[in-house]
Amino acid sequence: MSTGPSAFIRIRSSHVRLIAALSLALIAGLTASAQSRRNVFVPGQRAVVFDERLSALRAQPDVKAPLEQRLRRGRRVGVLGAATAKDGAKFLRVAVSRNTRGWVLADAVIRPGSAADAEKLMKLIEETRDEFTKARLARLCADEFRSTKFAPKALMILGEAAEGAADRLTRDAKRRVGDGEPDSEVSKRDFMLNFAGLDRYNRIGVTFDYDAAADRIVYDGAAYRELARRYPRSDEARTIRERLEKLGKK
Repeated sequence: MSTGPSAFIRIRSSHVRLIAALSLALIAGLTASAQSRRNVFVPGQRAVVFDERLSALRAQPDVKAPLEQRLRRGRRVGVLGAATAKDGAKFLRVAVSRNTRGWVLADAVIRPGSAADAEKLMKLIEETRDEFTKARLARLCADEFRSTKFAPKALMILGEAAEGAADRLTRDAKRRVGDGEPDSEVSKRDFMLNFAGLDRYNRIGVTFDYDAAADRIVYDGAAYRELARRYPRSDEARTIRERLEKLGKK
């Protein structure tokens, strides 16, 4: 049996090939798993949870019925039927997966394409004080009701909420990083834009940038550009151009 350098190189090469093959298999498996989760079929008429205050999934159409789970805002469900409780509360029977069914208050969900539901969602957005929740609801409205008059307004509100959040995020990030340049080869911009407080915004597609001259986090204006591109003739688009120019200079 050969034990020279050439044999060692062959063994090492085979190990490298084996590791590479296993890595590719693992990546493929994770990708397939992620795709299968995204493509899970949910029976019924498509609807989206938008009000977590009312989104308790219950075993029966009654607010005192056993709780199955709490449905998160943005969760896609399938409407299978409807019922009215003895006290007059309206419930929908929904599917949240192939095998999970339950009853939820009708006011907890919206149905894409319904002008009445779009108006109901917009009212909730306007009443919401928390900037992140407002941005998340506005993103939901812009995505689910693209053909309604509320979509451009939702995009404008999304941008305004993100601009407002940038001030607070700057203060919070500076408390973690400090006002001076970090004692590291990594730039302050990289530190600021990796601040953990930005994570939940990133997850809903809201991204920020860093203005070095002002030493602050700023909104990158993506919702405004989407508004100008998708709805150029809307009233909101006509009033947004000045903000886009201002953001462009930053």
